[in-house]
Formats: sequence, C-alpha cells, structure tokens
Amino acid sequence: MKLSGESKKKFVELLEELARSYKLWLEDKDAFYKGIQESNIFTICIDAPIDLQAEMLKKWEDKTPCIYQLYHSTRSLNLTRELSGLIHKNNNLHCLAEELNKIIEAIVYEYANFDLDDVEETCSDNEKYKGVKIGDLQKIGERRIDTFKKEFSRYVFHFPVTIFNFDKELQLSENIGLIPIKSMGLDSDELSIFKKTRPNESNYYLEVRIQNKCSKLLALHLAGKAKEATYNILKLLATRLSPQAIPLLASHEIDRHRLDFYKYGKNTNNMERVTTLKFDILHYHSEHFWKGFIEGRMIENNLIDLSMQIPELLLLPSATKQRVVERIERSLLWYGDAVTESNWHQQIQKLVSSLEALVNFDEDDTTETFKRRVTNLNINRTGLDDIVRDKARQLYNVRSKIVHGSSLDEKLHFCPIEFCSKTLVGAIFYLSIFGFSKTDFNIKMPDFLDKIPERAILDETE
Repeated sequence: MKLSGESKKKFVELLEELARSYKLWLEDKDAFYKGIQESNIFTICIDAPIDLQAEMLKKWEDKTPCIYQLYHSTRSLNLTRELSGLIHKNNNLHCLAEELNKIIEAIVYEYANFDLDDVEETCSDNEKYKGVKIGDLQKIGERRIDTFKKEFSRYVFHFPVTIFNFDKELQLSENIGLIPIKSMGLDSDELSIFKKTRPNESNYYLEVRIQNKCSKLLALHLAGKAKEATYNILKLLATRLSPQAIPLLASHEIDRHRLDFYKYGKNTNNMERVTTLKFDILHYHSEHFWKGFIEGRMIENNLIDLSMQIPELLLLPSATKQRVVERIERSLLWYGDAVTESNWHQQIQKLVSSLEALVNFDEDDTTETFKRRVTNLNINRTGLDDIVRDKARQLYNVRSKIVHGSSLDEKLHFCPIEFCSKTLVGAIFYLSIFGFSKTDFNIKMPDFLDKIPERAILDETE
C-alpha cells in the first residue's frame, strides 16, 4: 500500500480524532451523544474487523486492556472518506473508493490496539498523537489491502430488457451481447411481481462481461454504465432512421400506461367519462432498424462498430481523471431519456442537455458557442449549412425560454429528435478522431470542435 505524505498526515489526524472521540465517550457520554445527535450521524461505531472479532471479544470478556470499539465523529468520517480517495488514487485499485472506508476503519482499529499505550497517552495528552509508527501502520494496511484484492474477480452480468421486432442472438461488441431469455431465473413469486410491474415482458438479456479483475461493486458499476450506454447508442442509431424506431425498453424504464380516462361535466352531478386507449407507436419501425443494423455492420469502418467502442471503453476500470468517453456517456444518458419522454418541454430540455454535454465548456457566450459547434458537427461535403445553424438557434432559444419560465407556446418547425440524433452521430465520429480515451481535454477539445471545418476541408483535399 503506497502512502503519500498527505495520506500519512490524514492517518495521523484520523487517529487523533478517534482518540478524542473515544476519550469523550469514556468521560462524558451525555456530551458524546449530544454531539452525535447534532451531527446527524447514523453509523458511529467502528467494531473489530471479522478476523479480529473472536480475539477482541475474548479480551473484552477477560478484561484485558484493549479498545473494543472506536467512535466516529463528523470529522473522522470526513477524514476516512478523504483517505479512501487518496489510497484508491495512489494504488490504482480496481474497486470503488467508498469500498475502502471499511478497510481504513479496520486499519485504524487494528493499529489502535497494536499501539495501545500511545493511543491512551493521546487521549490524555492534549489529543496530539506524538509517535505514529508509519512502518507498522503501512504493514497493517498492505496486509488488509492484499486480502481485499484477493476477492477481485472477472464477472458476467445479465440485465433483462425488452427487444422489439427481433428474435436472434446478437453479439454487439467483444464483451456485450443480446441473448434471448429462455428462463428468467426468478422464483414464482419474484417472477409474478416482475411481470405485474412491467406492461412489456422482458424477452432478452443484455450480457455484459467484465474482463479485468475487480471488486464486485466496481464490476456492477462498470457493467451498469456500459449497459446504459449500449441501450442509448441503440436508441440513437435507431432514431436516425425514425423517431418511431425505438428498438428496446429497459427493465427499469418507465413505460406509458396504455389506458387513461377523465371525467367532465357542467357540474359534479352530471358527468361523462372519456376513455383513451393509447397505442405504443415508438417501436413501429424497429424491425427496419434491426435489419439495417445487421447489414450496416458488414461495411468496413462502419459507424455501428465505432459507436460500440464507447460501452467497451466504459467497461475498463479508469483512473480518476474524466475521459472523453465519459462526456459522451453523459450526453447519451440525456438523449436516451429524451426520445421516450412524453412531455414536450422536458424532452426539449433533455435533448439540448445531450448536446451541451459535448459542445459547451466553461465559456462566456454559451449560446453562440452552442450554435457554432452544433453547426460544425453537422458539416457536409458542401460545407457548413446556415439552415443547421438556424435550427440550433431555435432549439437553444426554446430550451432557454422553457428553463427560465418565459415559454408560452413555443413550437419548432422541424423534428428535434432527428436534428439531435444527426448531431450526436457526427459528434461520435469526430470525437473518435480526437480520441475517446483522452483526458485533460477541457482546452484541446473545444479547440478541436471549433476547427472541424478546417479538418473537413483538409480531409477532402487529401
């Protein structure tokens, strides 16, 4: 376990704070619990880790000197979280940073009982820890981190999904595929509840494989990100064909009620009922999408396989720095939610947010920047199109009026889904050239987007 200078300092501060809290608990329990109540802390105790429980219980029963429990304060909880982040970053651990909280607690618990005299002296000597034995602390940490790493494994996940107008097994990328469901694997009660809560029955699993050994929680986190990105890429590619070609419905997505009604009348004693049966039209053209999807992948350097690099990259445990692919992921989340949104105002907000995630950075004139870069992403062989720029202006203005409450009855005379889908497809193409895996891109990526017209001209002349 690598400990930076800052990590060592935080460990000393944590031990001092836990000693202070322990002393308060021993000497004035009323003041201790009053502080806990005012801080709204729910988890206060640090118990013995599993491998020390039997030994510590025996010491406690035999009245052998020991610290059977340590007690958190708001400050010690914050220090624990900070240490988890530092150790996670410095040791490149394939887990979530918050998973290290319990390991940090186990380290300080074991060390406090190893260095009992110094802890007790700290409790009575102005709460300053004079002699933390960093070497011993590091040995305890290394052993516990190594034990934790032995739990790391490769994982495979199956997420239920409803696929429309398709019935074959399909490998979408190296580690992601669609598998028809033969059995849900739920017991009868669970299956009954699952079906009752979803109008559309799941007929496929999205299979996601995590090839890098990592913790179960990180594996689930990565698989979940890749799952959402895959769903939203399929929606994006489908809506380039038609807004009514949505190819899937995830098991967690809100499905619209088919039957609705309302009552009306001149008074409550004489009311009539109007019943509305709504047909789900979002999936009408999905059969054409799947046909085009399979045929399109036969073309060399096709957009489909290029797009599926995005969820594949999201399966890799990454460093703490944001990559370009995470910006694309955020954009796709907004877009995937927008295309099935039934409220027009909310749909516009989500569509614009999906574009802003890729074109707007912390710059002064966001409106002009939005129009310019959206226009650049829609460049064609004849150059930039003023019609595209005007559509970007209309879309952004309508969104602004909706957000700021000045919208009365805004209308767009073009399909915003079609416009945004074309823009995002262009963004995926150009950002693949820029580099999906790049980090520290907040200066270079805006410059790259602004110079797309120059690149397009150069590409044509080569």
